[in-house]
Amino acid sequence: MKKLYFFILTLGFITLGNAQEQDSSVRKEPNYRALVTRPSQETEPKKDIEDFRLFPNPVTDGIVAIHTRKNLPKAISIYDVLGKEVLNTKITGKTLNVSSLNSGIYIIKVTETNYTSTRKLVVK
Repeated sequence: MKKLYFFILTLGFITLGNAQEQDSSVRKEPNYRALVTRPSQETEPKKDIEDFRLFPNPVTDGIVAIHTRKNLPKAISIYDVLGKEVLNTKITGKTLNVSSLNSGIYIIKVTETNYTSTRKLVVK
């Protein structure tokens, strides 16, 4: 009886082994189109503003000078360390009044046409 069970189990394993070999002989071509994606415009990195300068830093008198090569109108966003936007404005000149901000560390994001620069800003 034991020999019969052993024979049936062996036959079952051999049958399963052959079934797997037959499946592996069928070669499936990978679908490369599913693997290749194009980056959207949102994922493309934006370039930094040319010759971007921000001074004085740390700010002590409440006025920050922002210089760029083209000196075009700029959109300015300032964020606190928690990521909350505390100031959002546009300037056409070179100076920004930050006297409304409390002392602390901020992130300033300056956008001029399609170029953006981000820096750390310290207000004392």
